[in-house]
Amino acid sequence: MAAAASAAVLFGTAYVATAFALRSFTPLATAGWRGFLASAALAIVMALGGLGPRPSRPTRSQALRLVAVGLVGGPIFIVTMNVAVAHAGATIASFVAGLYAVLAAVLAPVLLRERLTPFAAAGFVLALAGTLLLAELQLSGPTLSGIGVGLGAALSYALFLVLSRRWSAPWRLPGAVLVLTTVLTTGFPIMAWLLLADPGSLLPARIRPESVFALAWLAVVPGAAAQLLVVASVRRLDARRSSAFLLLNPVSAAVFSWGLLGERLSPVQLLGTVLVLAGIAAASGGLAWGAASWRRR
Repeated sequence: MAAAASAAVLFGTAYVATAFALRSFTPLATAGWRGFLASAALAIVMALGGLGPRPSRPTRSQALRLVAVGLVGGPIFIVTMNVAVAHAGATIASFVAGLYAVLAAVLAPVLLRERLTPFAAAGFVLALAGTLLLAELQLSGPTLSGIGVGLGAALSYALFLVLSRRWSAPWRLPGAVLVLTTVLTTGFPIMAWLLLADPGSLLPARIRPESVFALAWLAVVPGAAAQLLVVASVRRLDARRSSAFLLLNPVSAAVFSWGLLGERLSPVQLLGTVLVLAGIAAASGGLAWGAASWRRR
């Protein structure tokens, strides 16, 4: 539980750091640098034995599962999240992408055979209603497109959470290897593509100092440390309970966005954030726990 809560707060900083990185880099270049630097940091720590004994060479079945988990938790999630921040801002993107907690609860009965509770179904409906209010009921514009891409990011990371739990223990996939796979599949393919297609985006003519610091933060804190904490939590808790603590993700992002970026939400959007948080709480079991506690009084 401590690992999940800490990861959520650290992930909340990623949206703000991404906004700073995007002042100098494109969304794709930001994702590439984040994955490349994070993989280098993790590889050094693993080589020094800081994450336990060096893992053995994976079998073909293990490798296929590692790649699948790495893709949904790495490049697909990070690139879509970056685009969502670029179009909708850090605060709105964090609430929309934070719906992975709801989607994980919905996917768990299908992929993990966990029971879908009425609270989870109600949470899904509440979260969708909140998302519409975040878009201020507009059917076009950059904010709506950013929200749409953010929903893709939410689905991608929900798959990462569920598949990590399904495969990590039965297939003996160490948490450190899972995380290293996500950053490797993010950094090297994107960097290779940009070197061929758009090398100028990797090192723009004008790079702001805060963008460099933001990239370093994204790589070390959300990219490596928070990912390790997430994997540690999903191996010990069911997907619904571990997702509950990730409720702190959009809350911390909103606080940091307000303090560092000066982002403000309209009254309609504030109502939307309340519905999203209520949906996440319902889907992850928080409302069910509260109702049970009230009945025991």
